[in-house]
Formats: sequence, structure tokens, C-alpha cells
Amino acid sequence: MEALSGTQVTRRQARLWSIVGALLLVAATLALHIGLPLWDHIDLVPIYRAWLEGDVSSSGFWRVHDGSHLHTSAYAVLLLTTWLSHGRPWLDCLVSALLMVGVAMLLLRLASRVLPRGLARGWWFVVGLLAFYPGHLINLQWGWQVAVFISLAGLVVPVVLLTASSLRWSGWVASLVAAVLGVMSFGTTLAVFPVAVALLLSRSDWSWLRRAIGVSFWLLALAGLVAWMRWDHAGQAIARPHLGDALLYAGNYLGSGLLHFAQPLALPWLGVALLVAAVVAWRAPRQRLLPCLALMACAMGAALLTAWGRAAPFGVEHGFMTRYVSYSILFWFGWFMLVLPAMVERPAWRRWLRPLLLLAAVIATFNAMHMTKKAIGVSRNANAYARQIVSQYPDYDPQLLERAYGPGRDQTAPELLGIWRQYGFAPFERTPE
Repeated sequence: MEALSGTQVTRRQARLWSIVGALLLVAATLALHIGLPLWDHIDLVPIYRAWLEGDVSSSGFWRVHDGSHLHTSAYAVLLLTTWLSHGRPWLDCLVSALLMVGVAMLLLRLASRVLPRGLARGWWFVVGLLAFYPGHLINLQWGWQVAVFISLAGLVVPVVLLTASSLRWSGWVASLVAAVLGVMSFGTTLAVFPVAVALLLSRSDWSWLRRAIGVSFWLLALAGLVAWMRWDHAGQAIARPHLGDALLYAGNYLGSGLLHFAQPLALPWLGVALLVAAVVAWRAPRQRLLPCLALMACAMGAALLTAWGRAAPFGVEHGFMTRYVSYSILFWFGWFMLVLPAMVERPAWRRWLRPLLLLAAVIATFNAMHMTKKAIGVSRNANAYARQIVSQYPDYDPQLLERAYGPGRDQTAPELLGIWRQYGFAPFERTPE
């Protein structure tokens, strides 16, 4: 208790904690990284071969991946890191970790603008935990998921820039570029476009003409990206869920950001959090309210977009997928930023907000440990797959391929692994003689 009500954090301490958080995140990523192309990552093989042959346009580089989203920005990164590392995924994961560190620093910068100066050191530790959330490890350890962190940057950069006290055209351009690259990596970033439009329209320091120009380009970019994906039939073969199922899926998606370890409690906890947020937002000053609500809205949009494509074929429980935590944690970061100032500045609310926030902090810590344990298990299984793939080449056990690559990809994996072996790429140690 005392740690959350005592000494204030200094700027020097904040920098030190940020450096420690960044180093721990990078170290854990490299320690737990998956050392071979598993699951979707095997889809990079024909694209990489086409790139080496100078004909990348004939591959899937510009195409919708798996019938649902673009992956082009991530492919560009993965082609370079694969070439530089000679097919060792540690470099893919390092790039993901560095992107995540950048996103975390932006979130902390946003928090420093929103949170009151009198906030105790312990609460800053909670904010730092959410910024460098260990739950990201489940994505950081898999090189393919560099797409997630390009996408996250596409969500967070616009919120940080468009809610700044002053906005220049350079900031507007940077926010739009980040969003477009994010969508070209993972379609979830589409959630930022309505948020960005609302933020631009709310800027009273811009003339109406300037706002209209700014919004127009965001809408044009959105239309172009959607047209690109629709042209390549993104989502057209996927059944649509009933509204109730979509909302349940989205609720599971958001709630599991803090309560993946106790899934039956995720929806009730989310309901309480939304009710508290509504009460606090009613009295919050506008300059503090916008960044918090923008982050929460981005996460809610991501949840609804995912539910729209996944709830019908996979069921509402699929919303608890561990990999969604990288998006859902944005909701909880925004929620903490919204509620913490009310606890500090409104004595009448403190006696009920303080226990609630303490409980949320404990839950977030337990969930972080739970997600870290999950990442350790994935790393252990991946290492076992790598050993078996090397030892069984070229006569693989079909069950091994199905576990490592899933239905469908298990049929093409032997040929693609053979290409990777010719290059001497992981999990194969050297080019065969």
C-alpha cells in the first residue's frame, strides 16, 4: 500500500525504469524466441525465394494473407532481417522488440502528459508495467509477429501525435504514414482511422479548412486501403457473426488483456471497468480525456474488427487467444490513465477508486506472470519441433507437421522446409554439401 501512496517519481528515475523495462523486454524476447519458421511464418519461403530471384511481385508480397489482411509492411521487414541473419529468426524478434520499446516509450510520453504530477512512485510502476507489458512476449517471441508491432505503432503514433498540445503538418503526415503502414501489416490498425478523424475534428487550434483537409486525406487513405483489400477478396469468404456473438467475442478479447488467467471473470471485470470509465469521463477535463478515450477506442475497434472476422468460424471463446493481448492492453493502459487522476484529485472518490485500482494492479501483475509462463511453454515446444524437424528430414511425421504448421500448411511444409534447408536457414544449421 505504502509503495502506491508515497514518494513521487523523478525524471531520472523514470528514465532509469524505462531503460530497465526495455532491456528486460529485449532480453526476454531473445531468450524465448522461436528459432524456426513455424505456423504462418513458413509462408515467407516462396516470397523470399521470389525476392532473391528479383520477381517479388509475382509472389504473395502485395496480396491479402490468409484471406483476411495485408502483410506487406511485415514482409518488407522479414525479407531484410531473414537475409541479414541468414535465416535466423532472432533478428526478426529483435526488430519486434525494438518496435515494442518505441511504442512503450510513446505510451509513457502520453502518460506523462495526462497523469498528475503528484502521482506516487508505485502507480508509475504499474503504468510502466502496462507499457512494457510482459504479455507481449507471446508475440515478440515469434518473428512473424513483427506485423503486430508495426500495427501497434500504427495505432499508438496517431493517438500520441494527434492529441499533442500543438499539431504541425509534419505530425499529421507522420501519424497518417504510421497508420497506413500499420494497416499494410495487419488490418487491425483500421481501428485508428475513425479515432484519428474524431481527434482531428476536435482540434480547436486548427481552422475548419485545415481540419477538413486533414480529415479528407485520412478518409482517402482509408478508402484506398479498403479498396485494395476488397479487390483481393479480403474477408469475403468468411461467415459473419450475429451481433450478440460479435459483442461477446469482443468482450472476451478486451477482458483477457488483464484476466486471461481467469477467463470467466473477464467479462464482468470489463463491465465494471466500462462503468467506472463512464463515471470518471463525465467529470474529466477534455485535454486529459481525449488521449485516454482514443487508446480505449482503438482497442475496442480492434476487438470488434477481429470479432467480425473470427467469431463465426471459431466461436466467441476464440476471443481469449493469447496473441490478442498486445492490442487489448491498450484499452487497459488508457483506462488506468483515465481513472488514476480521478483517484488523486477527487478525495470523495478516492475511497472506492483506490481499492479498485489496487485490485486492477494486482490482476495485471498476475496476468503478466501467466502470459510469461505461456510464452515459456511456446518456446519449449518450438525447440522440440525444431529438433524433430531436423532429425526427421525429409520423412516427417504427419502429426508433427500438423502441430507445427496447422491444417493446410502441413501439406506444403515439407517442400518449403526443403528450400530453407538448401539455403542453410534455421532450423538447419548449414547449407548441405
